[in-house]
Amino acid sequence: MPGRFLVLDGPDGAGKTTQAARLADRLRGGGEEVLALREPGATPAGEAIRDLILDSDVDLSPLAEMLLYQAARAHLVETMVRPALAAGRTVVLDRYAYSTLAYQGYGLGLDIEAVRAVTRVATGGLEPDLALFLDLDPETGLRRIAGDRDRIERRPLEYHRRVREGFLAEAARLGPRALVVDASRPPDAVAAAIERAVASAGRGA
Repeated sequence: MPGRFLVLDGPDGAGKTTQAARLADRLRGGGEEVLALREPGATPAGEAIRDLILDSDVDLSPLAEMLLYQAARAHLVETMVRPALAAGRTVVLDRYAYSTLAYQGYGLGLDIEAVRAVTRVATGGLEPDLALFLDLDPETGLRRIAGDRDRIERRPLEYHRRVREGFLAEAARLGPRALVVDASRPPDAVAAAIERAVASAGRGA
């Protein structure tokens, strides 16, 4: 049986990284072999691209920014995600293609269908069994961010509002493959909602 592909996505400050780690630990406790990854990153190439994208001293056009994310994604899917799924493992991924659609498409105004077309090339059309969208208003999300904000987190509030709307639009497009989770609740309540959704999700879609 192929493995499960689970994605946690959403705006900055929504708690994706914390909840992805909690979910991976919970699934391991239930006997699943889990590979937890993040985008961009999780490989030397991906981490180098991440550093470049988020560097506040680097100026990137929207198109260049989008293509860098897609390059990191293509490498991750080819070298990590697909082999793990083929081996029957569960992959828990912190961010996926929906982030690029939200941040560079809806947020920066790139053509959504063009971004979607590049995504299909980068991923080979790989979609998760379940995409969990942690939803939070951007004012609250940005207040939650500790320390210095990176280049993207520093963008205007209106940009982050467009990003949030992009995530909600992608969740609606995915239909039963997606669940929007209210991330304004306490972390334990968010984790419980995620656990219930994953427990009822299918495998190997």
